[in-house]
Amino acid sequence: MKKNVIFGLSLLALVACNKEDNQAIQNAAGEQNVNSMQELKVADNFNWSASFQSKLEVTFTNPHNLSVEEELIYILDNNDNTLAKTRVRNGLASFDVYLPSNGQYSLYLPFTCHQQTLSKQAKQNFDLSQKMTGKRGTQFNKTNSSSCTVCETPMTNNLAELPVLPLGRQTIISQNSVPGWQTTATDGKIEIWSTGFGGVTAQEGNQFFEINANRPDALYQELCLEPGSTISWSVWHRGRAGVDVAQVKIGGSLATATVEATMTSGNSAWNNYTGTYAIPANQTTTLFIFEAVSATGGGSVGNFLDNFRISCDQDGDGVADINDDYPTDPSRAYRSFFPSAGKQIVAFEDLWPATGDYDFNDLVLSNQVEISHNANNELVDAKFAISIDAIGAGLANGIGLMLRDESKAVLANGSITSVSGNVSLDPANNSGLIVSNDVFASISSYYQNNGSGPSRTPDTLKFTVNFGANAGSELLPELYLFRTNDRALEVHRSGFSPSAAFDAARANTIDDNGDFKTANGLPWGIEIITETSYDHALEKIDMVQAYPQFTSWAASGGSQNTSWFLNPDAEKVFDANP
Repeated sequence: MKKNVIFGLSLLALVACNKEDNQAIQNAAGEQNVNSMQELKVADNFNWSASFQSKLEVTFTNPHNLSVEEELIYILDNNDNTLAKTRVRNGLASFDVYLPSNGQYSLYLPFTCHQQTLSKQAKQNFDLSQKMTGKRGTQFNKTNSSSCTVCETPMTNNLAELPVLPLGRQTIISQNSVPGWQTTATDGKIEIWSTGFGGVTAQEGNQFFEINANRPDALYQELCLEPGSTISWSVWHRGRAGVDVAQVKIGGSLATATVEATMTSGNSAWNNYTGTYAIPANQTTTLFIFEAVSATGGGSVGNFLDNFRISCDQDGDGVADINDDYPTDPSRAYRSFFPSAGKQIVAFEDLWPATGDYDFNDLVLSNQVEISHNANNELVDAKFAISIDAIGAGLANGIGLMLRDESKAVLANGSITSVSGNVSLDPANNSGLIVSNDVFASISSYYQNNGSGPSRTPDTLKFTVNFGANAGSELLPELYLFRTNDRALEVHRSGFSPSAAFDAARANTIDDNGDFKTANGLPWGIEIITETSYDHALEKIDMVQAYPQFTSWAASGGSQNTSWFLNPDAEKVFDANP
């Protein structure tokens, strides 16, 4: 497009309007009979993104008291590929998701084996009431060449559920009646509580141990672990009458075991303690020992213990290999994507602050980003692949990239430590990058892919961004357009602030009414997230003409015909897959 002068789900973020006049526009969406975008009436704060994007919050219905706190929860696609992971904190799991609006996705809790369809709501409850057949707490794959165990079941009764007690009961019994566990107590007795006794609820399931049965001794278990391997471990501890203290010891025998952690917990909540342990090459027997140090109320009471787990951890970063996307790299643990699935399409009109012909093919980009995080979920690096799908502009434009967090704020100064590939640092912007100073100069052979100029398979620009310690955990990349011979002229999607290089004096001039929108809310950039290709409009074909469902989508604030881009008028769009 040019004149001669010439970035699963129904979310609040998509239906971005709450005023009465905006609601009236949405209610009348199907009644708008328009021939061009200029005639459209849209909600004031419509974001022009065909996608499912929001802060997704997951709560839990958990009648069986399954372990949820600090557990990993996944978002999976239809083929059970992992798209995102996060940990449950304070009973809540939170994801920043950017998904195709028409995709089908699910939530998965590996520890319990529960899986549930993603409801496409900003808030979702995960129902764990159905009992699953999977074995809770199993985190080993003996067939894996990197296995850290020499037996099928390295732990026994690690959740303290055997022998089974009625709810609200307590017992002190012989260690011979407690599978997997032994005690250093001279009387050989182990104490078990079930939920409700003394007003205490198990951390996981129905039962838990009290280390101080009749005296301050130790509980221990011998594990069949591979010499020379590395494991991570986790256990939950709680005081009984007040603050109790116990130690975690690991070694080849009771006499040689060393202190790996000291657990100090009050009696108001369970506390999680974790660590890693490298098994010596000559250590054929490994004992985990939980030894009482002190307890409020005397030596015969206190130090509750529950939900003891170990897992193979080759790189020793504290993330189990089965959950670690980079099991041999201690600097990386989790992989995520932007968008969360599919690819992001951003399409621009380039005549800002003047309007154009609304074919949105001046610059069409497809973007996919693979992001790695460390064990603390901090950014490590991001690998970009940006396809230049169409260049319908008659002017020379460049491609800029601002790295932001989920609030759209630019990442802190110093967040980027280095870059490599088809990109350079933007000297005018902290956390800014120049993908191309001139799009035509960045492609290997001239093309436009707009039905008027030459057509060919789009070129893809690939590059990697490495992050520093202050980059944080969130990454929202924003692609924008700037004029090659006038760097201060930028075109952003609405909702994104311009860069430091932008000439603010040009805002609110000609057709711009602020925030890169016209007075009637029309944008200079739109976004589509899709798992399929996008057939953009041909040169000088208005979006309303190219996509019969576009009008109702825009007029409804994005709530109707969310997959409008999959149903074009075939004669008015460029075939991306001829």
